[in-house]
Amino acid sequence: MNYRKKAILMVVALFCLNIAMLAQAVSLKMNNVSVKEAMTQLKNKSGYSFVYKVGDLDTKKIVSVKAKQLNEAIDQILYGQDVVYEVKGKNIVVQKGQRQNTSKDTKKRKITGVVNDANGEPIIGATIKEKGTANGTASDLDAKFSLEVSPGAVLEISYIGYQTQEVKVGDRTSLSVTLAENQQILDEVVVVGYGTTSRKNLTTSIATVKTEKISKAATSNISGMLLGRAAGLQATVSSPQPGGGINISIRGGGTPIYVVDGVVMPSGSFEVGTGSTSLPSSVNRAGLAGLNPNDIESIEILKDASAAIYGIGAADGVILVTTKKGKEGKPTIVYEGSYSIQKHYPYLEVLSGPELMNMVNVFSKENYLYDKGQYPYGNTAYDDKWTPIFTPTQIANAPTTDWLDKVLKTGAVTNHNLTISGGSEKFKYYLGVNYYKEDATVHNSDMERYSLRTNITSQLTNFLKLTTIVNLNQNNYTNSTVGGDVGNLGDQGAGALFGAIFYPSYLPIYDAEGKYNVFSRTPNPVSMHDINDKSEQSGYYMNFSLDVDIIKNMLSAKVLYGLNKENTSRDSYIPSDVYYALQRKSRGNLGYGKRQQSTLEGTLTFQHKFGELLDMNLMAGMGRYLDSGDGSDISYENANDHIQGSSVGMADGPFYPTSYKYKNEKRSQFVRGNFDLLGRYVVSASLRRDGTDKFFPSKKYALFPSVSLAWKMNEESFIKNISWINMLKLRASYGETGSDNLGTTLYGIVTTTREDVQFNNNSVTYIPYILSGANYEDVTWQKTVMKNIGLDFSVLRDRIWGSVDVFRNDVTHLLGTAPTELLGMHGTRPINGGHYKRTGVDVSLNSLNLQTHDFKWTSQITLSHYNAVWIERMPNYDYQKYQKRKNEPMNAFYYYKTTGIINVDKSNMPESQRSLGPAACMPGYPIVEDKNGDGIIDVNDSYMDNTLPKLYFGFGNTFTWKNFDLDIFMYGQLGVKKWNDAYGNSIDVGGLSRGVDAHNVGIYSYNIWNTQTNTNGRFPGIAISKSVALPENLGFDYTRENASYIRVRNITLGYNLGPKELSVFKGYIRGIRVFVDFQNPLTFTKYKGYDPEINTSSSNLTGGQYPQMRVYSIGAKLTF
Repeated sequence: MNYRKKAILMVVALFCLNIAMLAQAVSLKMNNVSVKEAMTQLKNKSGYSFVYKVGDLDTKKIVSVKAKQLNEAIDQILYGQDVVYEVKGKNIVVQKGQRQNTSKDTKKRKITGVVNDANGEPIIGATIKEKGTANGTASDLDAKFSLEVSPGAVLEISYIGYQTQEVKVGDRTSLSVTLAENQQILDEVVVVGYGTTSRKNLTTSIATVKTEKISKAATSNISGMLLGRAAGLQATVSSPQPGGGINISIRGGGTPIYVVDGVVMPSGSFEVGTGSTSLPSSVNRAGLAGLNPNDIESIEILKDASAAIYGIGAADGVILVTTKKGKEGKPTIVYEGSYSIQKHYPYLEVLSGPELMNMVNVFSKENYLYDKGQYPYGNTAYDDKWTPIFTPTQIANAPTTDWLDKVLKTGAVTNHNLTISGGSEKFKYYLGVNYYKEDATVHNSDMERYSLRTNITSQLTNFLKLTTIVNLNQNNYTNSTVGGDVGNLGDQGAGALFGAIFYPSYLPIYDAEGKYNVFSRTPNPVSMHDINDKSEQSGYYMNFSLDVDIIKNMLSAKVLYGLNKENTSRDSYIPSDVYYALQRKSRGNLGYGKRQQSTLEGTLTFQHKFGELLDMNLMAGMGRYLDSGDGSDISYENANDHIQGSSVGMADGPFYPTSYKYKNEKRSQFVRGNFDLLGRYVVSASLRRDGTDKFFPSKKYALFPSVSLAWKMNEESFIKNISWINMLKLRASYGETGSDNLGTTLYGIVTTTREDVQFNNNSVTYIPYILSGANYEDVTWQKTVMKNIGLDFSVLRDRIWGSVDVFRNDVTHLLGTAPTELLGMHGTRPINGGHYKRTGVDVSLNSLNLQTHDFKWTSQITLSHYNAVWIERMPNYDYQKYQKRKNEPMNAFYYYKTTGIINVDKSNMPESQRSLGPAACMPGYPIVEDKNGDGIIDVNDSYMDNTLPKLYFGFGNTFTWKNFDLDIFMYGQLGVKKWNDAYGNSIDVGGLSRGVDAHNVGIYSYNIWNTQTNTNGRFPGIAISKSVALPENLGFDYTRENASYIRVRNITLGYNLGPKELSVFKGYIRGIRVFVDFQNPLTFTKYKGYDPEINTSSSNLTGGQYPQMRVYSIGAKLTF
């Protein structure tokens, strides 16, 4: 009996041991590989070897494997093979023979079917398995499958990145299966610098933006796809004009670098100026203008030490762009087209002709009373001698010209995309063609782009792979006179929109002679339609990479060469009948420029897994990067109006030619190591050495190290058995990056008037600093130190997942300039100094809220907060009395708080107001708060605001019901104040008092204090227009408003037809999607200005910026 018990116990123990071996953890993911390759990978991952007789196993069969346990991996590798196996030690013994069928009825029947995704796209290589058996197969190049199954069988259909689906066969002989995308992203591949990794093994803070669900109907560039989409990334519109720029910032830094398919690309637009024409020189367009958003697969944002591997320029973060590529299968042709209507947001409501005349009369009289010292501005009674500027008859008969209506219009966008992709195991291809045309809401403002992109992957041999990417583009622009930088010209160089709100509404467009009316120094807004300002930008980009498998699955090498070349030209012309910049004469500018960047990199990668102890990946590389460019332009005057544009040869002159040329080189060496210990602890470290010719030889090179750690806490025994925690990972990182932000070179140029170095008839001459004489060897790299602690989590069966990050970035040795003299000449020299820090929090949260057979609801939330504080300012900084030397917000704004308006009898004026002088004590003047109560208004009474928002956020919801899908995405900022630039024009009481020279104003002018119609006005009266210098020239707060906003960016409703609904087309049409999209339909804000988001710093004018737009789109997508 004892022997029997011992024997039973031994059998049970051996059985349990075998089960334990089969159930041991092993992470294996492969797509469309041979059985032989899969067996090799399993051996490398787990140490288990397959033992079998030749002929018993088809090792060339293609399979896909996604397994976390050993038995799962073995079953998937042996799918569809007439074999059984047994694990003996570290050997998996495979023998010919069928597995035992537990079904009472062993009669099998054939099932056929097709597997597609939710968009009707075929899924090639999907695994179809009879549940509970090793019987299975994979979908072929047409996404079709055929399998013999037992009666009552249940099929399990799975594919990487999609939810596994179980289907009861029943009496059916054919199936159409649609796999839903897996919301859980822990196993997804994430692109990092010089490689990829799985999200669950990430040790740094990287945000991913998937582009397939982002509406691109009226989106012309990549920047427009990032608004609110990632935690830690701040994106705000700087100009909504065609191709307009969007300010992109990562954690409050400067402009990040863009890496497209492994190659660093210019982040800014390439534009030619307008010479001496006085037209806006910069149109402030977005970078990467030649890249079609429809060609983008995914975008990764490197926010912390993960950016250090890129060294120079990565101090402000890195945006990695991965473009689409071909997949194995028959050709897939996709056409997507849309048509959009643009409507501008409500602009400033200005006064009609009669209303303006009445308003001018009111404030002309106020000015008369003030200047004469008559009541209430003095003790003298009104003498009744003021004469109205406009008589009642003039007011009654005054016309109204709607200047804004002449400048603004309804816009339209046409967008066509055609892609062809497919391939075999050894050759894959992708071709994308795009035509985009935008005729925007402002006259003389449009964009047209043609682009073509190819991505071809060729498996030349079993160890050599060549990838070729080519992008061609041609962009044509018509430039309006709004949204640009007008320098110091003020209203004389104002754009059409500024003129439209500035020009008196009673003034006709044309005078009695049929010429354009001119008011004050401002150009007639309608006349600007005649200005011809066109730009052309063309470019080509080539990326060649050669991957070499030196030792299969262990040692590989890669050589990458990238070339980006851009050409741009601009032809600007102002006809002689257009009054602009105080001139009425024909003039123009013809310019061109070109720039070229080339990248040559080589990397060597070693990877190996030492059982369950260590999974190691080592990479070393080097690179050489060249950046060069040149350009020239010529301005001319007195040209022939009948030959507008490029009429230099027909001009009488004078002529003003300029030119430039530059060339820079950078060399780098870099290494990185990733170590996964015991499947629980991940360590990553990198070191990059950069050298640039911008610095002197002694400071030419710099080292940028980084290290990051991750602890997969859910793999620990004390958490592993907590069922509601699916993933919990703690991260920490430290990294250093640098900047060589010195323009094109450290060797600056200075102007001189010394006779011994003058040439060319005593003209001003530019000479270079002399290396031996310019002792700037102390100038070195600007340095950024990045620290981050983060937590990644997934709970409740992966229904809620996300991350939280806390960071601090310290920027030291800032690069700036200081005055200097060299060889007796005045100029500036570069210097280092200063220190500031940026601190903040990023939160990303995703959830699967509800899922039934027909309905699904998911949500995404991103939250970001950061602050920037000076630790120490630059050594040559000119401090103001109200500023702190240390620990002051970088975005500080100082002002005096007002508590009301001095009334007619001054009964509400405090004694402290008298310290500002008599002019500040007049009725209608703002009452300044005595903050410290000392009875004197001085700089100690000033307030400070931090102009940064307290919170950036994005919030999206996606609903799917049967064939419908609805996506709603919104973003915004909270806790921020801005100047209301609309007030600046509307409450210009000084302008209103100029009589016939008074410009038009907005309806806010009815809130100006005055003695005749509004003694309870919110805004100051005529007294504010008189010269009163406040202490330290600080301003008031009465035009600052809460600029928090919530903007609904997109509402997209779509209806999808898949292969099942389209079976009548017999596979020729595999998918149809029709959709409508509403962009910027709603904005919730208390801000009364033009727009709470648009960055107005690009213009020195009060108002007149390009209007925000609502866009209504309809489109269709067809898959063949």
